Amino acid sequence: MTEEDIVKLIRTGGKTMDAGVKALYQTAAQPMLRFFVYRGVTSDEAKDVLQETLFKIVRSVESFTGDGTAKAWFWQIARNCLTDYQRKQSSVGTHETAVNDEQWTRLEETTPGPSSTEGDGVQSVDECVAAGLGAFNKREPERAYVLMMQMDGMSIDDIGQRIGRTLAATKEYLSQCKKKIQPYIAHCTELLVT
Repeated sequence: MTEEDIVKLIRTGGKTMDAGVKALYQTAAQPMLRFFVYRGVTSDEAKDVLQETLFKIVRSVESFTGDGTAKAWFWQIARNCLTDYQRKQSSVGTHETAVNDEQWTRLEETTPGPSSTEGDGVQSVDECVAAGLGAFNKREPERAYVLMMQMDGMSIDDIGQRIGRTLAATKEYLSQCKKKIQPYIAHCTELLVT
């Protein structure tokens, strides 16, 4: 089912609308949650932003004109909801006590590392890669976003349209992104040895 089909189902109303909302969730929830997390919010916050995004899509479905793709429209709403959420959080943060770099370093040193499901203190490959992606996202958020789109199965052509590049430029950019992320996840291969 295409995103345009989902829009039509939601516009119809009634039980058909319910089917459209369910299809919207099945299509968009996981990629959007990953996008929100890699853009710096916690998984709980990402769920809140996702809920707001889906609500806004359903509420404003009549305003979709069809000038662009429904998928691009969904993602524009998702980005706007994330930006609004982060703006609200930063305005809340201005009333909190500032923490200097030395304090952050001490805090990071006392914070436990990622948990392991293996019980022997060894990080799993998934945890290692997730941590590497998180660190990469903090330094290279745009590149991390493009890699996440590819990991979500989006075609290179669709990625190019989303980031405003030609097919050849998108292929080259993805290649550069993969080279740049290597230092963040290369050590994870050691965990593959059993």
